[in-house]
Amino acid sequence: MKTWMMHRNLALLGLLAVAACDQVGTGLFNDDLTPDEVLELTVLEDEGSFDIPVEITTVGTDVAASFGASRVSEGRSLTADAQRHFAAAREALRAGDRPRALEEAREARRLIARAVLATGGQEALDALIERIEEISLTADDDDDVFDDPRDIADELKTLADAARDLLARGDSVGAGERAILGEQRARYRRGRRDHRGDINPDRARLAVGLAGTSVSLAERLIANQDVPPRDNATDVADRQNRWLMHANRMLERAEQALANGRFARAVHFAQHAHWSALKAVILPGGITEEELDAMVVVADNLYAEAEAELRDDSSELELRLFERAGRLIELGKSKLEEGNKRGVAPLWRASVICAWLLP
Repeated sequence: MKTWMMHRNLALLGLLAVAACDQVGTGLFNDDLTPDEVLELTVLEDEGSFDIPVEITTVGTDVAASFGASRVSEGRSLTADAQRHFAAAREALRAGDRPRALEEAREARRLIARAVLATGGQEALDALIERIEEISLTADDDDDVFDDPRDIADELKTLADAARDLLARGDSVGAGERAILGEQRARYRRGRRDHRGDINPDRARLAVGLAGTSVSLAERLIANQDVPPRDNATDVADRQNRWLMHANRMLERAEQALANGRFARAVHFAQHAHWSALKAVILPGGITEEELDAMVVVADNLYAEAEAELRDDSSELELRLFERAGRLIELGKSKLEEGNKRGVAPLWRASVICAWLLP
């Protein structure tokens, strides 16, 4: 794997240098770049890779404004500054100034991280890292969503680990910057193998449909109090409602992107809606052992219900999704047994799939 990644990174470096030379007509090997820096620069090829983090932060700021957050104006100003730095990064790359492009892109991500902290606090920044960890854990089967699921899983885990390390050293902005780069890399790698950026329309529709099911399931579980209550009920309810609003806003963007034929974008926002719905269900602030146990029960029950509904004439898609739900439940339980609470993510994905399969 390491050898393959080294060759891939060297190939990317060569392609980037050729592209830059074509634009400015000069050799650009004077400033050496590491493979990691090459990966940072490649996301600038795709406007969606910096458009997405800006929009995600904008949604978070809008939700915070709806709940009367005090630093909304600061968050919006920081996000606008980030947009300008992303644009400057692309211009610098076109001009062949790769060191400046790197710094402009990094500054943009730092500004996004500061905006997230301003409007959502540490909880929102933690969620950025958790989401990258969740994708790295569940990407393996998504060969119709990522061009190389195993590779992107490894890449995102490396970025999430770096973010955790920075967070442990008290550098919240640096941690957020690494997590946002992970977001960009995930967006950049959307697409089928050998067809980056090309996602089947039916797969995009499925992703949006599953996101809608995820939001509905979260609302039902919370309304039915299937999740164990906590002592600070008012605060928890407020935070749950924020995450539910966030999920609905992301779902709206996914549906709009789908309607406009922007399928990679639709999948990306759909998975954000799915993740935000999970955050509402597990109650922000750290999942408890009782909640983990409850999630296992929910997944097992929905799996049994979906199994009972399967028929001889079930479609190939339904059977394939049911099989995936089973694999996700096994993965989630094994992670929880290892003490990794991120195992709740595959359990949630399995629950949503099973709920979608039910009539």
